[in-house]
Amino acid sequence: MKTIICRHCDMVSNVPAMPVNYVAKCPCCKRKLYKNIKCQPSTLLALSISALLIMIPAFYFPLISVHLLGITENTNLLQGALMMLDNAPVVAFAVLFCAVIAPSLLITSIAFTSACLTFNYYPGIIPKILHLTHALRHWSMLEVYMISLMVAVFKLISYADLYFGYGFFFLIALLLLDMTIISNYSHHNYWERYINGK
Repeated sequence: MKTIICRHCDMVSNVPAMPVNYVAKCPCCKRKLYKNIKCQPSTLLALSISALLIMIPAFYFPLISVHLLGITENTNLLQGALMMLDNAPVVAFAVLFCAVIAPSLLITSIAFTSACLTFNYYPGIIPKILHLTHALRHWSMLEVYMISLMVAVFKLISYADLYFGYGFFFLIALLLLDMTIISNYSHHNYWERYINGK
């Protein structure tokens, strides 16, 4: 019988046999231990590669064009964060890290481990990448950035003419892919596949 340690209270429990999409909870603190997801690394590899390709236009193409008093200004995600460097460097770094760096590293990490598991290649760096993936899941906040962007749009729409650029639609596609990848990724499953495949 396999065992698992709760990361919240350190209780050791037996891993139960569970149907797909069911959640195992700690008997002591009732927190989630893991979710039994039918996790196919080949599927996540394809989704991750698609997300990495979409990131380029999502980050570099214009998100919104603002037309006010005869002047039109275009901005993309990276420009928006870099414009705040002089006045609010901490906020600029937080936006860059949570909306660009962390999601990029997270998807790259999942793509790398998915490729290794798909092709039965087990380099020694995989445990470090799995630890990094687990940490980055808490810092990747594309959806928070999207909500902030929509709030800004609703506030600006009464003062200026707004036009959505190609970057906005690529960002929505990236957000949907990111949510699909994270919801289908099982950290426990990947560790199990790595240990069994070595």
